Amino acid sequence: MKDTTASVVAELNVALGTDHQVVRQLTGGLQSTAYELTGGVVLKWTDNPDWAPRVRRAAELVRRARAVGYPTPDWLAVGTTAAGSPYQLQELVPGSAPVLDEALARELIGICELQRDLVPEDHDVTWSGWSHGVVFDGWDGVWERVLGYDDQASELVRRYGELCRPYRDDVLPRHDFVHGDLNMGNLLVSDGRITGIVDIEAAGGGARAYDLVSLAASAARDGAAAGVDELFLEAALRANGRAAVAVCAGAAFASVAEFVHNRSTYSHALVTHGGHRLLELLDA
Repeated sequence: MKDTTASVVAELNVALGTDHQVVRQLTGGLQSTAYELTGGVVLKWTDNPDWAPRVRRAAELVRRARAVGYPTPDWLAVGTTAAGSPYQLQELVPGSAPVLDEALARELIGICELQRDLVPEDHDVTWSGWSHGVVFDGWDGVWERVLGYDDQASELVRRYGELCRPYRDDVLPRHDFVHGDLNMGNLLVSDGRITGIVDIEAAGGGARAYDLVSLAASAARDGAAAGVDELFLEAALRANGRAAVAVCAGAAFASVAEFVHNRSTYSHALVTHGGHRLLELLDA
């Protein structure tokens, strides 16, 4: 029997000895569902049991990141329902999605520097390894599928392939903390400051440049102030160098292009605009 939000809340209440109730569903969160509960907490859960190990791993990385000042909400509890659905309870933090200006962009760049070397141990899968695999080794088939599209995304992936070609044998950094989906929709701002970075379940090791190029693409497509995308890209180059920036940007674009391919034409146009803008900034 598949879980519902009501069944997940009932089960976690028994496990934790609490009496939480659903207040409202929160916007965003395409990979999992988020709800505000009574008691000032947020429930995130998914009925995909394959996410359970990832959520448990992310809980430890959240702890490390918060210890150095990274502004992601505290995870109060992590569990799996009897039906196999992973969930976590997080603190509810104030804020709303921002329009990024230069001041907020520079604050975010400083936050990304906190990610340096936060994952010193070796892991079989990292964001750098995944990026290299997607671009050069056909991991998940993403690259070939996007190349086969009859639209602008396929041409952009071809150009990213040319950009990345000289870096096939480069070893990319793998010990930074990486959010993995850092975009304007996953930021909370209040009174002109970043109060929360959310949707962090896919966190892992890799090159922090992955998050910075993701922010650059998001800034280009999602209405940030002029020049903010360039600030993020420059920070990515300073952080990990051109090889990491090129490969991470290529893999991130292919992944997002596939994600929006069968969605709205508007989303597709925004993603291709962001991908084109990064190539322009990289003179590629």
